Amino acid sequence: MENGQAASGALTIAYDAGSRSYTISTAGRSATFAPADLVESGSPDFISFEKLGTTSEALTLTRPGTSGALTYRYVGGGAWERATVSGDQLDFSYDPFTYGIETPDTSLARTGTGVYAVSLVGARAMEAPYAMAGSGTLQVDFLSGSLASSGVLTSIDVGTGLIKGIGVYFGEASVSSTANNFSGDFFMDDGTRFTGGWAGRFYGPGAEEVGAAWHLTSADGQVAAGYMLGRQDGTIEPVNWTLTPLVFDQGFAHRFSELSFTDLGGGRSADNAELLRSDAYLGYDADTATYRYLDTARGIDMDFSPAQLVAAETDARLAVYSFTGSDGLTYRLTLNQPGAGNPAIQLSYASFGRWERAQASASDRIDRWFTWGIRTNGFQIPSGTGEFAGIIQGTAARFRGGPVYALSGTSNFSMDFAGGTFTGSLNPIGTSLSDGATRDFGTFAFARGAIDLDAGLTADIVNNNNAYLGFFEGALYGPRATEVAGSFGMQTENTDSGGAGSSSAAYLSGVIVGTRTGN
Repeated sequence: MENGQAASGALTIAYDAGSRSYTISTAGRSATFAPADLVESGSPDFISFEKLGTTSEALTLTRPGTSGALTYRYVGGGAWERATVSGDQLDFSYDPFTYGIETPDTSLARTGTGVYAVSLVGARAMEAPYAMAGSGTLQVDFLSGSLASSGVLTSIDVGTGLIKGIGVYFGEASVSSTANNFSGDFFMDDGTRFTGGWAGRFYGPGAEEVGAAWHLTSADGQVAAGYMLGRQDGTIEPVNWTLTPLVFDQGFAHRFSELSFTDLGGGRSADNAELLRSDAYLGYDADTATYRYLDTARGIDMDFSPAQLVAAETDARLAVYSFTGSDGLTYRLTLNQPGAGNPAIQLSYASFGRWERAQASASDRIDRWFTWGIRTNGFQIPSGTGEFAGIIQGTAARFRGGPVYALSGTSNFSMDFAGGTFTGSLNPIGTSLSDGATRDFGTFAFARGAIDLDAGLTADIVNNNNAYLGFFEGALYGPRATEVAGSFGMQTENTDSGGAGSSSAAYLSGVIVGTRTGN
């Protein structure tokens, strides 16, 4: 970071054991710091050197150690600060770096997953220079070479100790296939959005530790830079980066759309259908390949294990689980099958599910649809525009009772990523569970579609007269927002004026999943 600019560059640090001095060189500048330049650092985590003159310089290094947020056995972090005043001009530079015992290129693992607890140190130029500190996690897939880190990054007024901003950061990178290094994009948002880059490597004989330098710039001219240090931490649960397959325990909070009604049998319902949308949770236990469905607000908590898989109904499209509860009711969980082998739609990051409770003498049938998966990080939302095409799955029931319908159909989305908006439509097609007849419910539009900062999607569903009919709630999925999914609930006729609806009016509840087809 130099004079309001932030970028990456090459830096060398050399230690002379005879003189116990450090020499730093970068961008045509160099300085040597000897024991005579040592000063109090003000922190047990750092060693500080200072040289005062026409050009004042300081070097801060982390102390070595085997435990603690900033003390490491193989990797160290440092920052070289340099300031020259000439008249009313200040020439200032801040160069953060990491150094240490690097993992040999040939020793770096090329399979498996590494998870690290990391700490961040840096500086930020706002209306005045501020210190930065943060913490997070870093995960690397050594086989694919994918790496990501996320956490919290705070800006601090050194003079007062007051926190000036608390933000979240996210970094993604690719590991070289032949050497021990990685580089990629780095982001932060604390109310101001920053973009930048980072580069680093692994340290220790078995990549026990990691170090990287990062830099950031905002649209309003603020700059920041710093370093990240970390060590492998077996207490941190890794996360899945794809559904093909799920290999780690993970939970997926989601929104659902639910249709409840009195099931009269024979594919028919009474005239009491109701829509509900709310929150629930799908968990996955990798050791037992068991799914947990949880809705604490409504007292639902149950497991679906491989022993409950219904072989006769499970195929390349869907996995169907079913069991009879202690209350004598049948509960079912149906999940879309991810991957290229699904003939209906090939998804790697987004999925959908259906949870059902059978009719009882004292309670109605519940038919609930939801989407889940590996969501796009908000910092990974692309620029420009994108077109998506998808399919519909769901259930419909008439206002006045009668046939219940299994929904299929198509949907499309036109995303304006830069503007944070989208438009599109859905065309649900019903197949009567009573007599097999087909009903085209019509084509409906998405209105007031919004893409929020964490890649969530919301829209109203409207008819040709722009009258409100229902909702869509979803998200972008995958590291490049290549998939889309969400739940919807609607009625085919607007009843805002208090009308009861026609004899064919129906409630529709379901999901949409799709893939990006172009710009």
